Amino acid sequence: MKNIILIILSIAIFSCNDKNKIKALNSRISKLEKENKTLVDSINRMEVNKIMNSELIMIPQETILKLNQVNKLTGFLVEHQKFKNFNIYKRDTTLYTKEPRRELILKNYSDYKFEVDFVPKSKKDNWLHILAEFDLDSMTVKIPGIIVMDAK
Repeated sequence: MKNIILIILSIAIFSCNDKNKIKALNSRISKLEKENKTLVDSINRMEVNKIMNSELIMIPQETILKLNQVNKLTGFLVEHQKFKNFNIYKRDTTLYTKEPRRELILKNYSDYKFEVDFVPKSKKDNWLHILAEFDLDSMTVKIPGIIVMDAK
């Protein structure tokens, strides 16, 4: 009988010990998940800050636009480093809508420098609107760019 009681007590002690270990491990996992979320949020904030503090600059290769001809333009995001992949759109702002029609020019691009071909159709067609769009995990960040040139 003593042996049976000893065996039962041993099993009870070991199972309590296992339950405490499981409880401690679950607590540690929960703590690590919270720390991981904090780190991910911090990294996302850094990425957003880098993008938001950038400037999109468009520079024509010629000082005067040539009508009905391809005019080469170079665009710069003024953060001289690789970026998270982004898309470049040419926007049609002649419609004056909240979200103008846009044409994808570059997809999943990451360099800070890019070139755009622009063919003005008239002397008044001398504005080029560009949009760099970053698709982050939890949000989309957009950086607009604009250039106005003389057209001949």
